[in-house]
Parts: sequence; structure tokens; C-alpha cells
Amino acid sequence: MKRKHHGLAPYRLADNPEEKRFAKKWQKHNDDGNTLAWLLDPERGNSWRPTEPSDRDVEVAATVMQWLGSPVGQGFLRDLGYERSEKQ
Repeated sequence: MKRKHHGLAPYRLADNPEEKRFAKKWQKHNDDGNTLAWLLDPERGNSWRPTEPSDRDVEVAATVMQWLGSPVGQGFLRDLGYERSEKQ
């Protein structure tokens, strides 16, 4: 069964399409390749199978990813020089 990567504010997704887009993409990355497990792997990619992240790890990472889609998160990305593409 695939693990759900939900952040602390899933209620915001209904009214914030960009947050929803970020959250869905993060879920897909983890469904397709277990991205978070590989990012947190203490063996740094030298193992055949990374250790599963804790529930808290999953929650924190999903919260940050959703936040990047929020207006404040988008401002953070713009301040770093990233611009949203019109193609979605």
C-alpha cells in the first residue's frame, strides 16, 4: 500500500490550487520513487533499499512541500530567483 504524504494543513488544498499542485507532485514523487526515503537514507544511496521515514518525517516534508506552493512559499522561491512557468 502506498503511503500518504499529507502535511499539517490539508484543509488548505481546497482553496489553494498551487499548494494542491505542490502537494500532489510531492505525493507522486514518493509513489514513483520513494523520494523522501532516499533523501533521508543514512547510507546516502549506498543501500539497496533505504530505511522508511518515520510518520513525523513524512508529515514535516509534506508540510514544507505544500508550503512552497503557498503565497508565502512562492514569495520565498521568487526571492531565490525561481519563476513559475505558465506551462503546468
